[in-house]
Formats: sequence, C-alpha cells, structure tokens
Amino acid sequence: MTRKLYYEDAYLKEAEARVLEVKDRALLLDQTIFYPTGGGQPHDRGTINGVEVLDVYKDGEDVWHVVAEPEKFKVGDEVELKLDWDYRYRLMRIHTAMHLLEHVLNEILGEGNWELVGSGMSAEKGRYDVAYPENLNKFKEQIIELFNRYVDEGGEVKIWWEGETRYTQIRDFEVIPCGGTHVRDIKEVGHIKKLKRSSIGRGKQRLEIWLED
Repeated sequence: MTRKLYYEDAYLKEAEARVLEVKDRALLLDQTIFYPTGGGQPHDRGTINGVEVLDVYKDGEDVWHVVAEPEKFKVGDEVELKLDWDYRYRLMRIHTAMHLLEHVLNEILGEGNWELVGSGMSAEKGRYDVAYPENLNKFKEQIIELFNRYVDEGGEVKIWWEGETRYTQIRDFEVIPCGGTHVRDIKEVGHIKKLKRSSIGRGKQRLEIWLED
C-alpha cells in the first residue's frame, strides 16, 4: 500500500520515497505526493529523480507512476519526488471552486430544484452539466457576484475521514464526499473570470468557469 502524502498535506511540493516495484513503465513507491487520476481530477505532473512523470494511477491502495525512462530505476532505490506545483495548485483552486459553485447554485436555484448530471475539470477550467428547466444565462451575473463575494469573505475548507470515505466542507455549507485536493481557504480560489453556459440537449445545460490568475 502506498502512503498518500497528498492527503496528509496537499501543499507538499517535494518528498523522498523508495521504489517497491517496477512494472512495464511504472513505479510503485512506498509513499507519494503525486495525486492519481480520479474523482474528476487529473493526475499530477512532475519528476522522479529528474525523470518526467507521464501518468499516475491507482490500483487498489497502490499508486503507480508511469515515467519516461523506467530503465533508470530499480527496486530499493531511494528517489526524490518533485511536483509541478503551479499545475497542481491550479487544480486545487479549480476543484475547490467547483464545490463553491455547487453551493452558489443551491442558493440561487434552490436546493433540489436542479440536478448535477456530469462534471469535469482541468487546470484551465471547471465544468458542471446541469439539468434545469430555465436558461441559466438569466442567473449568470448573480452566480458570478455571489461566488466572488464568498471568495472575498473567505472561509476554511475542512477535510476529514469517516471510515473509508473522505469529506470536504466549505465554511458551514454542504458536506460533500470528495477524494480530491483542495486549498485551505476559499480566498485562494480567486474570482470567476468567465462563466459560459451552453445547451447540451434534453433539458441539460453546461456551465464552464475560468478563474482569475
């Protein structure tokens, strides 16, 4: 089992680890700061001993790291892990922003009046696919204004485990099961720079948000 340092401290940028297994082009480490693809969040980027990490994925409780030059590693090696921190931090901000957006939609549309039918994120933007009978463009300015006001006010992002389930909560808002990485305070998220609404058919709409740098 890989010790998941990204859950212990999402702000860790570097760490040391030991190679437990080398399989095909992937390394199994005893611990890692690299978040694997999952829960809608892309895997981290960075290097292991200066070698580029191409992919990170989970297999049960193990986290595997696909690297550009696997021949440079062998079992027992002590290695140095370095995150592409700018990339990870953008993902943390976007992921936290999507949780905040969910609360904002509950406030404006009314909890239970809309349905989240899909989501996605990258380091550049976040996406919610929403089932709602009215055109969400009529709420666009209201959504942006409330979201940005909450960011200015700030608020702790609390994270805890109950058994095998990990939960997050912004301020005293909704409790959401989530395995992703988040910022400590929503002030770090930044304002919405752009919100785009588009129709995806059958009463469903897509909301995409971009954040200010």
